[in-house]
Amino acid sequence: MKIDFSLLECLETVVTEGSFEKAARTLSITQSAVSQRIRQFEQQVGAPLLYRTRPVTPTPAAQPLLRFARQTQLLALDVWPELLETVTRGRLRIAVNADSLGSWVLPALAPWAERTAAMLDFVVDDQEHTQQWLRDGDVIGSISSDAAAGRGFSSVPLGSMPYVCVASPAFVARHLPRGLDRMAIRAAPALVFNRRDALLAEHLRRHLRIKEPAFPNHFVPAYEAFLNAALLGYGYGLLPRVQCQQALAAGQLVDLTPQTPMVVPLYWNTWQLDSEIVGSLTAALVAGAAAALDPMPRSPARGRAAPPAGPRST
Repeated sequence: MKIDFSLLECLETVVTEGSFEKAARTLSITQSAVSQRIRQFEQQVGAPLLYRTRPVTPTPAAQPLLRFARQTQLLALDVWPELLETVTRGRLRIAVNADSLGSWVLPALAPWAERTAAMLDFVVDDQEHTQQWLRDGDVIGSISSDAAAGRGFSSVPLGSMPYVCVASPAFVARHLPRGLDRMAIRAAPALVFNRRDALLAEHLRRHLRIKEPAFPNHFVPAYEAFLNAALLGYGYGLLPRVQCQQALAAGQLVDLTPQTPMVVPLYWNTWQLDSEIVGSLTAALVAGAAAALDPMPRSPARGRAAPPAGPRST
């Protein structure tokens, strides 16, 4: 099949913007024209390409077309930099976990952002979903605790993010006077990022040597709010060390499990494309991670391996 790139661009825009109406504004055409192009493309392919939901989502038949569209756009930037605005609308999408975005990613990319006209579009999700965003072609790269993105992708180790299980002194005195033991977790409120956040459960499995820990918890799905909740005594939970180290030093928080380290390795996964813009983005992330993260753990046998659960998501 000979691909009409105007139809390909239309499909990619509808999926990225989430609606026909927004795609029409982005492409500077009418909503009717967008609908006609999508119908024409579906007739050529012989299958539906979009689920008409809110937001609009791609069908399985659309996934390879979306990957091709975004890879083509990315390669075009290296050949014709002036297409940055007209072809990609100046936006590069990256899937990243919330703790990395809240701590080291933005400082790492600040010098890179000053040197390029590209706008960044951060998609915040957990490990499994960041990888899926990449495989589906929705993002150009993902930060994940899983190095194996699959065929057609490259992976670069960034470093490891240490976490600390913390609580306020008042919370400890009230709920954990004997420490964080099997009896205490049955009643003491915990802090969990969201319903996909398995980091604390994994930590308790390792620390208490129990198969399926059960504990009451608050959901606090925001990077800064999670720290504030711990400081205010809402519960105990895992925070990146870089986020809570000042509060620990000031005595505002207490490390509940100093004998049980929690370290999550992080990798940058991208398409295997010879792209200058992706290369420069990768170099910026690697340099920033080297300054902000710990070295990769040497061996799981030494107790510093990351848990199966990935970094927290939003």
